[in-house]
Amino acid sequence: MSNEDYSLSRALQSAWDDNAVLSLEQKQLIHQCLPEDVIENDILVAPQGEEQLDKLQRVLAACDEITKVEVAGGEGWLNNTGRVFPNAIRSYIHRAATYFHQLDHTLPEEFVASLVNGIIGTGSHIATLNYDELLYRSFMGTALFAPGNHLLDGFQNQFSEQNLVRFRPASQGYYLHLHGSPLYYTDDQGNIRKTNLAGVNDLIGHSSTHLVLTHVAHKAAVIASSPLLRAYWLALEEAMAESDGIVLLGYGGEDLHLNNLISRYFREKQVEIVVRDKPEYHADNGGGAAALWKAKLGVNNTYLWRPQGILEHREWQWQRN
Repeated sequence: MSNEDYSLSRALQSAWDDNAVLSLEQKQLIHQCLPEDVIENDILVAPQGEEQLDKLQRVLAACDEITKVEVAGGEGWLNNTGRVFPNAIRSYIHRAATYFHQLDHTLPEEFVASLVNGIIGTGSHIATLNYDELLYRSFMGTALFAPGNHLLDGFQNQFSEQNLVRFRPASQGYYLHLHGSPLYYTDDQGNIRKTNLAGVNDLIGHSSTHLVLTHVAHKAAVIASSPLLRAYWLALEEAMAESDGIVLLGYGGEDLHLNNLISRYFREKQVEIVVRDKPEYHADNGGGAAALWKAKLGVNNTYLWRPQGILEHREWQWQRN
């Protein structure tokens, strides 16, 4: 398992190459929404990252807004291409997220065991920003998903905010997929449901509104448009308010909406950052790393771990002074 396997650019390209998801015309329209200095009009090249999706998200939102004011049977503002374009974009995003669920990798057993024990021992919550097939699969069959000592994600047949109510807070935590999952879908009756890992391929082409894959400037708006994601971010605030500290595992620090919450709830609490080593972390005899993260997160107490591989981390018990 390598970082390249889990690169967003690879997922975006894989989805782009799936002709069942995007037509040539739709690819051309998406290209018109990308920075000219990046793509250079090569229709075979997909967007390479979230920072390139600013204009595309604005076009999607504009088409959605125009559709809301159109009257059935009346003169339309959009042609047929414009009406189906938002669904095509969402299907493409879903297909890209599905890529991560099609990889044949597992987490090391020793890492999983130490993480599960750490979560149970500290009564912690779990919140993920990626599309989280690795953790989800690893937690199956463990005490975290056992009755009476488990993580709540709001699903019991279908999603409901009521299903996030913790009747035994001492033994129940949240499992929040903050940027959604390709397992989530809305059925024909408008209910939000979750398929199993084996069923994710059956959803390819689904126009998902429960995934966040866009420029950072638009993430809060995408979250607000999904009842599921709104509920998760409200639960996240509850979890943060009651927690003594937070561990940021492999987080790049670029999601401003999350940084703002960390600053609000953990300014004077312990913040542990587990990331890969970088040359810039060694400036000022290592002090540059702490200063960088304190400034980015707006907190005062940070512990920085820089393992050669993040999966080497084993200490989850807040044992430092």
